[in-house]
Amino acid sequence: MKNKAKWLLLFIPLLFVVLTMVIALVNIFQRSIYDDNGFTLKYLKAVVAQPLYTKVLFNTLKTGVIVTVCTVLIAYPMAYLSVRSKKSWIRTFVTGGVLVPYWVSMLVRIFAWQIILAKNGLLNTLLMKLGIIDEPLVLLYNSIAVVISLTHILLPQMFLSMQSVMAEIDGNLTLAAEGMGAKPVTNFRTVFLPLSVPGIVSGCMMVFVLALGFYIAPALLGGSQDMMVSNLIQQNMDNMNWHIAAALSVELFVIVMAFVAVANKFVGDQLFTRKA
Repeated sequence: MKNKAKWLLLFIPLLFVVLTMVIALVNIFQRSIYDDNGFTLKYLKAVVAQPLYTKVLFNTLKTGVIVTVCTVLIAYPMAYLSVRSKKSWIRTFVTGGVLVPYWVSMLVRIFAWQIILAKNGLLNTLLMKLGIIDEPLVLLYNSIAVVISLTHILLPQMFLSMQSVMAEIDGNLTLAAEGMGAKPVTNFRTVFLPLSVPGIVSGCMMVFVLALGFYIAPALLGGSQDMMVSNLIQQNMDNMNWHIAAALSVELFVIVMAFVAVANKFVGDQLFTRKA
């Protein structure tokens, strides 16, 4: 009975994955290379060759890279403080400051950025009152708004990835370096930073992959010139261009899988597990 229960516990999640993911992926791949006339590669060729599709793909990759870099620059010092600060209230404050917004509905956060970044919004009003600008900046319905929103939404993934790795770094290593005369900057650069690289890489991987497939933020905050692949897929689905939508989905899937394979190749097992 115990063995049957173990197999049942394995079968249920496996069945869920097959029904919700594998079948859908097979259907998408099938639609990208088959139509009423049979096998064809014209849809895959179209998404690679047509300037509109390549422009949208480039914008998607660019946005993903920018968001990834922004989250690294913001999350790293916050994760460092949450782990290395000697005062417990600082560690709690930093961790809570990152996680509490994460529990708020994504739509609420996106609509909040619409209010903040609007022409007469909070940010422009504040900058004008401080005399920094003379007229409102165009911060909404463009790539700036999308990058800001995605950075805010995906920051917890980067933070938690870094924090989990930093928490495992042996403090005796930095103490030993300090005892051997290493200055704080040298100690951080030669000991702590290299040991935290797996957290940075795994965080970059999660954020970049999630940013590539994001739909809501680009749809509500981006402009027509800053469309991402997910929005283009949705447009083609609305127009009943199922085969083009499937081909775009396959293109995005292949790019994500290639990125994961390359990252795993260069980083190895440290991307997913920490060596003892």
